[in-house]
Amino acid sequence: MHFHLPKPLHGWREFAGEVGIIVVGVLIALGAEQIAENFHKRAELRDAEQAMTSELRDDDLPQAVTRTAIYNCYSAQLDSVENAVASGDRAKVQNSANAYNPVFRSWDNEAWKAALASQVLVHSGSQRMIDWSTPYILIELLSQDAKEEADELPQLHVRLSGDGPIAESERQHLFEVIADLRA
Repeated sequence: MHFHLPKPLHGWREFAGEVGIIVVGVLIALGAEQIAENFHKRAELRDAEQAMTSELRDDDLPQAVTRTAIYNCYSAQLDSVENAVASGDRAKVQNSANAYNPVFRSWDNEAWKAALASQVLVHSGSQRMIDWSTPYILIELLSQDAKEEADELPQLHVRLSGDGPIAESERQHLFEVIADLRA
């Protein structure tokens, strides 16, 4: 085997040439790294947006459409409960209150939370982030409404004890519960 030892540099010109080659090589490597990182960020953003689109379109939107479609039915049931409370008839109130059983909806925002946690949306620009945040603000409000409805519902289904007409304090409480459920 034959080895060639490096020759010593002869002057500043050769040294500057060697340093220049190293600097150009490092700049090329850094530029290539930036390009690769940019592709990676775009891929992460695309994946996050696909996940959020799927979550909104395939899960939350059908629930919103369904809830909108059955709103009048729920409203009519609450009208029936309210009329029964106004009449003071315990049995009528109990029957109409038990008939009101809205379906609990879970509004998902896991893809949004994951996108925020990974900070992938930071690189998408402020307008794009605002565009994505808008439906998820509504999802958060719908989640709060669903929780409040679930919390109020047991107060409507409470058994009314006693005989005769419903006491005024019980009626006022039931009217408040009905108003909260309507909201």
